[in-house]
Amino acid sequence: MDLILDINMEIYPMDLGDKFRMVIATTLKEDGSPDDGDWNPQDTGPNRSDSFEYVMYGKVYRIEGDDDSPRVAAFVSYGGLLMRLTGDANNLHGFELDDHVYLLIKKLAF
Repeated sequence: MDLILDINMEIYPMDLGDKFRMVIATTLKEDGSPDDGDWNPQDTGPNRSDSFEYVMYGKVYRIEGDDDSPRVAAFVSYGGLLMRLTGDANNLHGFELDDHVYLLIKKLAF
């Protein structure tokens, strides 16, 4: 897979070569049940973001691919910060146009 990702370097600095864990999810709920996409500061229950350092919420705005190629590209906008994830269509089959997704990142210590 190939990833191009904009992040806010002022609040989450990263350097070239940093190792990180990244998860893309449709919900932050641990049990996988759907959420309404609104952040509620009163909701103090555990969620997936608790074990990550950087979280963004965005929308799939474009999917590119053709029948001749097994590769697909999914484009997500996180409030103006953009992501392009390109890979085998079998690995990106869950991306649908206009879906809302969370991106969660945590740097790994090596």
